[in-house]
Amino acid sequence: MKGIRSRLKTLNNWLERVCCYGFRNSLRLYLNLKRDVTFSVRHYGYDFYLRGNTVDFPVFNGIFARGEYDFTIDFIPEFIIDAGAFIGASSVYFSHRFPGAKIVALEPEETNYTLLAKNARPFENIIPVPVALYGEDTSVRITDPSAEKYAFRVERGEDSGRGLFAFSVETVMKRYGMPRIDILKMDIEGAEYEVFSSESLEWLIKTRLLIIEIHEHIKPGVTELILKTLDTKNFEIQRRGENFIAVNKPLI
Repeated sequence: MKGIRSRLKTLNNWLERVCCYGFRNSLRLYLNLKRDVTFSVRHYGYDFYLRGNTVDFPVFNGIFARGEYDFTIDFIPEFIIDAGAFIGASSVYFSHRFPGAKIVALEPEETNYTLLAKNARPFENIIPVPVALYGEDTSVRITDPSAEKYAFRVERGEDSGRGLFAFSVETVMKRYGMPRIDILKMDIEGAEYEVFSSESLEWLIKTRLLIIEIHEHIKPGVTELILKTLDTKNFEIQRRGENFIAVNKPLI
């Protein structure tokens, strides 16, 4: 009985993929998802590159098929920061939904950044940047290089190999000409603790909407820190799946 249920679930998953992505893309997925290869699917009229045998497709599928960011926004964003952009699925989603927005996509891990830059190339409004978001401008190092590609964590310190850097939110705004932030998507594997415990949080009063995945299991206490901080700044907070959505009511 278990085997039948498992096969039916698998069949249903593939039927959903065919309905969502079409037969040709679904065939590419079938042939490559469990192989150690980089391959592409055609999406929004462009090739989007994924790595087989990784979490790349579940992340892609969560955004484009499961609607992770398909919530109502009652303004037109002009300035978006995608912190923890991974291979670029969220940035491409924002570019398609808000074609007039400037999107700064931050990703410190080299192999992820390579795919981010490749996937962002057709979209003029996406600016890939190979840095981490942190509480200050500093050198950082990857603490767990053996982790899954989406789960790399950084901390302050010199990297023994490639030099890695982190920017504060204020620095990103200054460098890329952002007078405010309309959407800040933050999925930075625990470094949100450093961002919210930094000396300056002036950027918060200039931020309309935050989408944050909080990693309490990595930094115990970070959930309380962030929710209390947002509450004092008059943000309206709701939970959606793995993310907290925080709206700056005075700015909307």
